[in-house]
Amino acid sequence: MSDKIICGCNHFSITVGDIDRSVKFYTEVMEMTFENIRYNVDLAYIRKVTGYPDGILNVAFVSCPGLRLELIQYVEPKGVVLDVSPHNICSSHICFATTDIVKAYQRCKDNNIPTRNEPAYIDNGPSTGAYAFYLLDPDHYNIELFQPAAK
Repeated sequence: MSDKIICGCNHFSITVGDIDRSVKFYTEVMEMTFENIRYNVDLAYIRKVTGYPDGILNVAFVSCPGLRLELIQYVEPKGVVLDVSPHNICSSHICFATTDIVKAYQRCKDNNIPTRNEPAYIDNGPSTGAYAFYLLDPDHYNIELFQPAAK
């Protein structure tokens, strides 16, 4: 028996402004699989876990190989939009692998999805030969698309 208390990852979560808009983005644009959605979740255990005694949430799960993503919209208490630019402390991003970085970038452009850059060739380090670019989800959360180097 291992002494480690962390045995794996269950899910990653993003707080969103509009649950339906985010589910549509992650399923239609990012091609993730829809699992479920619950509206106006008002349960004692969620209030206890989140630390909000008046907490009411809309919650959805989407997934792709290797990632289960929880989208949470706080109905109560209402939140504020933060500046999650990559350089800010506590900002984060999810990196999705793609087999066609050019096609993925074009999909962003065709759907008016903001990107931080065009696909960039990685010419140094352990990912030499790969390509990557950042895009923003509907709440301006940072997403990286990464095409590994050809083998």
